[in-house]
Amino acid sequence: MSSAPPTVPRIDSPTFLVLAYDIADSAKALALRDAHMEGHLGHMEANWTRYVSAGPMRTDDGKGFLGSMFLLKAADRADVGALMIGDPYFRCGLYDRVEVVPAVVAIGTAIGGRIWASADQLKGAPATAVSKG
Repeated sequence: MSSAPPTVPRIDSPTFLVLAYDIADSAKALALRDAHMEGHLGHMEANWTRYVSAGPMRTDDGKGFLGSMFLLKAADRADVGALMIGDPYFRCGLYDRVEVVPAVVAIGTAIGGRIWASADQLKGAPATAVSKG
């Protein structure tokens, strides 16, 4: 068993999970991905400090795509929308459905540990106590 993760500061801004599901026509979706990939990657690289993590969602066999996931730092949903509309994948018709959900980044290698020192800090705490990351 590994040692307990270190306690790290919370991300200092609200975070949102964006799940973007590809259109049903997988051949057309793949063509759109290929045609707009350079612009998509360029947009993410230009805004990389806003992304906690991002990447494609794959099929179970790993051979196809279901869509994309983005874990973003943003002030609010409008800010998420403003960032995402700059991404060519969002403008080209690749995604059929997009979900935006406020999220808390609480543990993992992406943040280098966990945001709590003990469970007592989280028990009975209002949602706002952990809402900023």
